[in-house]
Amino acid sequence: MTAALPFWKRPITFGRTNATAAPTLKLQGRATLIRQLATLTAVMPVSDSVATLARQPGGRAETQVLQRTHRALQAGSPLATALPASAFPAEIRATIAAGEASGRLSLLLNRLADMLEAQAALRSRLISALAYPVLLLLVALGVIVAMLVFVVPAIAEQLVQSGAPLPFLTRAVLAVSQAVRDWWWILALLLIVLLCGLWLALRRPEWRAWLDAMLLRLPGVGGWLSALEAVRWARLLATMLGAGLPLAEALQLTAPTLGNQAWRDASLKIAAQVRAGSSLSASLPLLPHAPGLLVSLAQSGEASGRLGPLLESAATSLDRQLSDRSRTVLALAEPAIIVVLGGLVGLIILAVLLPILQLNTLAGSAIGTS
Repeated sequence: MTAALPFWKRPITFGRTNATAAPTLKLQGRATLIRQLATLTAVMPVSDSVATLARQPGGRAETQVLQRTHRALQAGSPLATALPASAFPAEIRATIAAGEASGRLSLLLNRLADMLEAQAALRSRLISALAYPVLLLLVALGVIVAMLVFVVPAIAEQLVQSGAPLPFLTRAVLAVSQAVRDWWWILALLLIVLLCGLWLALRRPEWRAWLDAMLLRLPGVGGWLSALEAVRWARLLATMLGAGLPLAEALQLTAPTLGNQAWRDASLKIAAQVRAGSSLSASLPLLPHAPGLLVSLAQSGEASGRLGPLLESAATSLDRQLSDRSRTVLALAEPAIIVVLGGLVGLIILAVLLPILQLNTLAGSAIGTS
């Protein structure tokens, strides 16, 4: 009964118990493993390729995944079914199943490796670009807290003992310093409660959907997030269409890989409309804030019968635009962080110096009068 089903509808899970026990793979490890399989399957059978990789020295997770896959292959399972579901998502296993059914497994593995390596490269660029501003922000906040907790109280005691009236800025900084020292545990508790509440809220689908939709409406941020989701959507959809999966099934498998709930829901709605007979071009407006380049190339691809290649072209162009935009924004964000946090440090220093300058002025006036 199962063999009569199309390849994209055949069961490709390893089983609940095995999937739970199997280790997971990170994105880069998954891309490397797929690339190695693509190279070896071009010159030897799949089972021998997996056995060769399993004998090579590597990480514990990769070795366990390869050993489990090899045992399943020896038991007669195809590669798409043999791969543990905990290490390889459904869209990857469905694409591999398409490659096995069409006899183009090595080609499809290479395309999968290209897609996964592109995703890993994009993630690496974003993380490396964000690392310096985040580190700068944390260091600056640490300096401000240290000044409020240790430096300001030591000088404040001398200022108060002088008996001179303190400027408003000095009194405000002293009040903030006193509040931080007296109530730091309440502030820390509130921060923990806020983070836990946010984490629990994001686990509820309705709250996550509301937050994702709100983020897409934010100026600047919404366009950046939409471009990020568009790259992922177009690249994976192009890979699965190249593997021979029907458009509706490819859209159905693409949806769970998207990070934004609004894009996931839109992809599922488009899949339902395409399955009901609608064209992709007519359903593309359902994608929230979809980049114009993606829409135009998808419409041209569907009209010309080259949907997969043009979706891949759209993903490449949007990826390049996203990287350029991220570098520009972060290049402007770094000096902005320095100016804002440097200004806060300057206010604290000014609050400490103002009463000292007033005391010096009064002392100079007293000496001049005498």
